[in-house]
Amino acid sequence: MNKAQILTMFVLLHFASIFAIFPERIISATSKGHWEPITILFLAELLVLWMYLKALSQFPGKTVVDICNESLGKWVTRLIVLPMLIFLYIELLLLMYFQSVEIKAVLLQRTPPAATSALFIVLCFYAVWKGLEVMIRASIGLCILLMPFIFFSMMISIQNFRISYIFPIWDSGMSFFSNSDFYVCTVISAGFLFLGMIPSKQRLSFGKAATAVAIIFVFALGSVYVPLLVFGQETVIHLQYPMLMASDTIDLEWVVFDWLPSFYVVASSALGVLKVSVLLWILVALLHQLFMPKINRLWVLFVMCFSLYVISLLIPDVNALNSYLYLNSFFCVYSVIGFPIIVFLAAQWQRKKVST
Repeated sequence: MNKAQILTMFVLLHFASIFAIFPERIISATSKGHWEPITILFLAELLVLWMYLKALSQFPGKTVVDICNESLGKWVTRLIVLPMLIFLYIELLLLMYFQSVEIKAVLLQRTPPAATSALFIVLCFYAVWKGLEVMIRASIGLCILLMPFIFFSMMISIQNFRISYIFPIWDSGMSFFSNSDFYVCTVISAGFLFLGMIPSKQRLSFGKAATAVAIIFVFALGSVYVPLLVFGQETVIHLQYPMLMASDTIDLEWVVFDWLPSFYVVASSALGVLKVSVLLWILVALLHQLFMPKINRLWVLFVMCFSLYVISLLIPDVNALNSYLYLNSFFCVYSVIGFPIIVFLAAQWQRKKVST
């Protein structure tokens, strides 16, 4: 496991959110100047990412749990980790359900939801069982296989662009701050949380991470503006899968490109499996380390997977996801902004205690 593999995983986890719920939520959050909320989200991520990596670099070979345990004590650590556990569980549930619905809608129309959900959770169970290092190594292969389809899906729609749809390009009132969908989009930053769970002495530098964030930012802009420039704000706001629909508007004679939406769904689903597996690994690791140290980690994993599968079958339809997304946005903001700040402050406190 080297820095290039970790950086690749970092990028792919962000892409998993970008091609899941990010475009439709940004489009719902504002009707103009869509680049503004995207820019603010990424600037906020850069700030908390710097704090997160700074804290980790000060304690080589230790995880965020180790830092908080030494600085704040086990009970306080359990308290500050609890909201993040809630976020991880709800996010896993939503991601799993969303990906299963997308697969059923495009690829397996006649397959019952219980079967697609079962297949999805089995793949995630196997990935978590093999461990985070295996998933990080596998990310290189996934990047080589999937990125061409995702990139081509975005670029192929250019011929249908109407540049007039980009206007107005400025939201002077920044009305998106009062829209719940903007805060739902903070889930994109959850892609850096796994960095604090790797007990490595060779940490990812902020410069390399910032370069990766800049690349992700370009793709995030593309995921919003591609469907926006194809359909326009008044139409795209009603689409459930805007990027998928944008790629489906192109009529190509070559058979392989006629299957482009299917390739796109396969690629986004593979990214979804990767992100669910990593978040599930973090959830199981935190539960085992802080709350269930005497229980075998495999049993914790099995219980989490089984409960996620059963609860996902109880979700009535995609429209019910909104209430869960808005509820989870509170825990999400805490996990991607509040928790890294707490880790940073705990690290500074611990360094002062050691120096004195």
